[in-house]
Amino acid sequence: MICINCCQEVNCLYVRYSNDHIRLTDCPKCKEVVDRYVEIDNVLLFIDLLLLKPGAYRHLVYNSLEMELSKFPGNQHNGGSASSQTGSDRLIQSFLNLFFRLREWFVKFDKLNRVWIIITAFEVYLTWVSEERRFQTQTQAQSLEARGLLMYQLLSQSALAQYLYFTVYCVADFMILHNIAYFLLLKIFRWGSNVRYAKYVISYTILLSYGAKIYPILMLIWPYDTFFTTNVIKIVANIYIIEALKIVTNKSYFEIIILFSLVFLVRSLTVKPLLALLVTRGDFASCFQYAKSELQLMHLELLPSAYYNNP
Repeated sequence: MICINCCQEVNCLYVRYSNDHIRLTDCPKCKEVVDRYVEIDNVLLFIDLLLLKPGAYRHLVYNSLEMELSKFPGNQHNGGSASSQTGSDRLIQSFLNLFFRLREWFVKFDKLNRVWIIITAFEVYLTWVSEERRFQTQTQAQSLEARGLLMYQLLSQSALAQYLYFTVYCVADFMILHNIAYFLLLKIFRWGSNVRYAKYVISYTILLSYGAKIYPILMLIWPYDTFFTTNVIKIVANIYIIEALKIVTNKSYFEIIILFSLVFLVRSLTVKPLLALLVTRGDFASCFQYAKSELQLMHLELLPSAYYNNP
């Protein structure tokens, strides 16, 4: 646990007395209250998260997360000596151990999993809607062959298939964002060597900041779904992720922007090709055709006059 003001490590956040009253601990370094969010309502905490208050993020990803994980010491589920078991017994025991670990993981990260499921559901729907509108707008405004577009092939399938494809797309995008960011922070930027639960801290930070990506849900109520407004909202969501990582890791903006740029590059080179491989069922020739049409669509969005002025 840390002081949310100066990030000094502390032993406890408060002292509980016999009458269930608590006294918040003062930081030995900055002399401020270590974590004032212990006594603050969750609604105010959520508002401070939206306002990118450093203390709110540090309270959740360091202190609150550590207090929650400390309740689960990680019990081992051993089924006896491996030498005394037959091959079938070892196989059964391996499945049982996997089941117990999964169950323990779901119980341990119950709150995180709920937040992740809600955000993923919003993200899948918003990605589906935005890609469908983008496809309809661009194919009406230019003369590309529709059968050469990835979205044409995808949107011509059943609603269930479309939802499954976009679910894979969004989950893969989040997993790549999380794992690449954690790898770069740990291996390249040398962060987290003295941070307890460093991997979970990064996961929680990205998950909380990723919630800003559901802001485009407002565009379904007020139809300002132009190319400019859509990209402004996406930029704001990315700024939330950059600022949250800056708050939690205490790295410079330059390092965080470099990290995010590398993550964005990896996501661009892996997520859309993965979706193309799923749609084409591994047909690399069709994937290349889809990539070419996507580049033409990107060029159209950036320079629309070049298409309108051509005969």
